[in-house]
Amino acid sequence: DGHHRQIGRPPPHGKSQSPLPRPPPSAMAPVDIPPEMDNKDFLQQTALAHKLDSEDMPNGLKKLGMHIGDHVYPVYLGYNKLPELITELKKLDLDKVFLGYDEMTAKHCGPKLEAELKKQGVEFQRCVMGLTESAKTVSTLDMILETFLKGGGSRKTVMMPVGGGIVSNTFGLAAGLLFRGIRLVQVPTSFLNAHDAAASSQKQAVNHAGYKNIVGLYHCPTMVLVDTSFYSSLGMVQMKAGLGELTKNAALFGGVHYELMKKTTKVKGWQLSGEDLVEATFTGIAAKDMLLRLDPREKHIALLFEYGHTIGHALELTEGTITSHGEGVAIGMLGASYISHKMGIMSEADRKEHDDLIGWLDPEIYLPDRDLTDEVLDKVLHDNKRGYIPEKEGFAPFILNKRIGEMHYPNIYYLEYVPVPLVREAIQYVVERMRKRGYSGGKPGEVKKATRAAKPLKRHPSSFIYGDDIPEAKLQKTLDKGLTKEKSIKIEAPKEFKK
Repeated sequence: DGHHRQIGRPPPHGKSQSPLPRPPPSAMAPVDIPPEMDNKDFLQQTALAHKLDSEDMPNGLKKLGMHIGDHVYPVYLGYNKLPELITELKKLDLDKVFLGYDEMTAKHCGPKLEAELKKQGVEFQRCVMGLTESAKTVSTLDMILETFLKGGGSRKTVMMPVGGGIVSNTFGLAAGLLFRGIRLVQVPTSFLNAHDAAASSQKQAVNHAGYKNIVGLYHCPTMVLVDTSFYSSLGMVQMKAGLGELTKNAALFGGVHYELMKKTTKVKGWQLSGEDLVEATFTGIAAKDMLLRLDPREKHIALLFEYGHTIGHALELTEGTITSHGEGVAIGMLGASYISHKMGIMSEADRKEHDDLIGWLDPEIYLPDRDLTDEVLDKVLHDNKRGYIPEKEGFAPFILNKRIGEMHYPNIYYLEYVPVPLVREAIQYVVERMRKRGYSGGKPGEVKKATRAAKPLKRHPSSFIYGDDIPEAKLQKTLDKGLTKEKSIKIEAPKEFKK
């Protein structure tokens, strides 16, 4: 996800880490934003006029042209359409395919994929990496590079990661390094990776020296092949992970994204059909296409995709919590709507509609039996969205929603100053609400025993933090002082995609 987090032991319960020094301003890379983009009318017109470069192909595949800046590449989607997808792959001028798996995709997806490659006469080589984040390292990257070169890989070889985000990132980085860049064809096998990363991102990286995604580069795919039949082995947690990000898109853009959730999670919960998953994946990629064509490095307008991540990520990174990324984002959205309502940005009725959307997903999180407020707050104050707007002591930057399809617009970064005491309130509200909901652990009615989560990867100390909490008594005065004058942008998507 491009965030830098350091591996290490969390602070003792109830205590925050010592403040990290702020680097000099020169350490922050400047962001070149076209002036016409800092205009809510321009953004609204762009959103409403968004036209998908898409078609329904005669062979039953859906084809979408994914835009990242000026770069465009095809994404092919289908359900049980592996022969048709490999036919599209063969149109590339290649000598062979270098298949990248983790231990699970090698077992569950490899046989079916390799059988089809053999059937269509495509030569391939395979390489398997570890399953977890701990395998996403420079040493694994070195193993991949060595396997590729010793196996006779060349400039005409296509790198093809088959799996989730860890596989996509690690083999994607190898593709960007070999011969200063060879072609990359992503084959995502998880719902979340299909629409939120592999199909719509050029960010490739591995962890190193205790930091997450610290060694990496930008390298766009040449093509993306998505067969939603690979999702068949996914359970409730993995499905909710993907649906959580789509729930966020529904709040951001409304329109077709909101309608998708009304006919999926609202009536079916997380149990979608193969055809539903094609549409859901397609719609998720379309959201990324709309903004990444304007902001390919995700430095201003595309920061909107960070909605819900501030508190959600902080909860994810707290030792002992158990949740998927997408569910964490949805839970973080509850905190954001709490803040937005308290600051007078979101009405009570609009907050209810927003939170009902999250209720359709019914996100879950296991929370250890201790007061988590200080731990979560500490992580919020080290969030990756700092550094875009000037530091303001006693405040944290948040992306806030006004109503479904309309985002609060204080500046080109969509970041509002939120008083730290209000952030603390929001964390307490979310934690209490989720404790009341309970945790089933993956199967309805089954209580999951507490387990010790892996040591979290923490954020890299590469930017400033915000000041100490301001007294509660000053909260209203601080709200009046800190809240940017009312601005908002309605970026509601059309009810259906234009062709």
